[in-house]
Amino acid sequence: MSCVSPESKPDWKAYVLRELGQDAHRQAEAHLATCSTCHEEVATLRLTLDTLSTLREEEMPRRIAFVSDKVFEPRWWQRVFSPTFAAGALVAAAILVHGSLRPGQAQVDAAVTKAVAQVEARHAEDAQIIRAMADMIEQRDKQVANIYSATLRR
Repeated sequence: MSCVSPESKPDWKAYVLRELGQDAHRQAEAHLATCSTCHEEVATLRLTLDTLSTLREEEMPRRIAFVSDKVFEPRWWQRVFSPTFAAGALVAAAILVHGSLRPGQAQVDAAVTKAVAQVEARHAEDAQIIRAMADMIEQRDKQVANIYSATLRR
């Protein structure tokens, strides 16, 4: 037999916890003997009750603490010695040391000016060499032209 309407089903929770009266208890047992669906439901409820009975009993907490309570905020010394604060302090110290030990802007400007002057001097030397080579090529071209015109005249 299967339960057609939920109103005809007994209160299985009350049955398992033995909270039903004698007449209701007899009716629930009679229904349970004929209905396999309700029998499975009662077996599941008994298994849940047996599982809960294996848990140890603990005293209720007197006060419930919330994460937003001041109790959970770290003390000042816990903040100072936290890894995040220590890492930030280390980075700040490294920036200060680097700023105090690095050369001044005037020294950097002087070094850049010197490097630019050296590069410009090399370029000027290269330009002189290129001009000298161009002059030599022009002289050779004139010599070749003279030789060619001399051979044509003959």
